[in-house]
Amino acid sequence: MVLKSRNKQDIDQAQRAYWWQKTPLERLAAAAQLMAEARRVYAANPANPPLAYGNRVLKSATPVPRRAR
Repeated sequence: MVLKSRNKQDIDQAQRAYWWQKTPLERLAAAAQLMAEARRVYAANPANPPLAYGNRVLKSATPVPRRAR
């Protein structure tokens, strides 16, 4: 879903309405999908230590250095 507006409150309201019109199972599935994506991004950095079962991804242990601008 792509929302465009010059008013941030309109976007926030539309996102909130979109989220709450979903069923609890759909919201749970979306949350699980976001957590799985966070694990994939974390694992993509070889400098990060492996996660043990049940550990959460809070932030990268060793961030990837960014290019100088």
